[in-house]
Amino acid sequence: MNIDSDIRLAHRLVDLADAIALRHFRNGPRSHRKADGSPVSEADLAVEKALLEVLAAERPGDRVLSEESGPTPAANGHAGTARRWILDPIDGTIPFLAGERAWGTHVALEVDGALRAVVLSRPTERRRWWARSGSGTYASAGAEPLSAGRRLRMPDDTVALRSARVGGFLFPDSPAARVQTGTTWVDAPVCLIGDLLEGRVDAAVDEGGHVWDRAPAALLVREAGGDVDDLAGGHRLDGPWLVYARRGLAAELTGRLRAQVL
Repeated sequence: MNIDSDIRLAHRLVDLADAIALRHFRNGPRSHRKADGSPVSEADLAVEKALLEVLAAERPGDRVLSEESGPTPAANGHAGTARRWILDPIDGTIPFLAGERAWGTHVALEVDGALRAVVLSRPTERRRWWARSGSGTYASAGAEPLSAGRRLRMPDDTVALRSARVGGFLFPDSPAARVQTGTTWVDAPVCLIGDLLEGRVDAAVDEGGHVWDRAPAALLVREAGGDVDDLAGGHRLDGPWLVYARRGLAAELTGRLRAQVL
């Protein structure tokens, strides 16, 4: 399978997701709490259903992992396929339901355990960030994202942690909270990873995220020249911590976090 057709499909999936979600946005969609206490709305479920239908029709041999329905086997019944789509139909359901802007869709394709193509959207801004393995990271606005993309490269010069701009997703009473007091801690109103890729933030710390939250960001940051670290020297997406940072800050930040949380 040509990866060009896969990234085109990923963009089509995001086009569909954005269109469905925007129809529900600020229109009072029904919602309920899942077993873990997090909200899910009728918009999340409608987006997921539509994306799963497209993948079943166009990639019947691929597996899928999606936030709301979990793992789905290949539609053609083949077991052990090396290809897996990872979906977060609406990342940021809480701000979505509140009528805020910090939400969008995550789509990622993994082949033989390695991320190959990803798209992350913010439809209220008509913005998306996307990457292909070995081909760089791009930002696009409006239609035709593949032809209108702007390639992104994160700076790799050294910046001291005490003067760095850092944001993240931390639990209350997080052991990493001291990092907040040793940096300029920022709150991104729309997309923290987009701010990191475009140089408005120097690093992001993720405590307790899920694979579908993290998969697009991991490839986007690596393809833009940044570092992704799970605090164990790797970049596993299913661990308790993940750090995304510009190269000139990554070692100091991950070292500080290891000392505090491990």
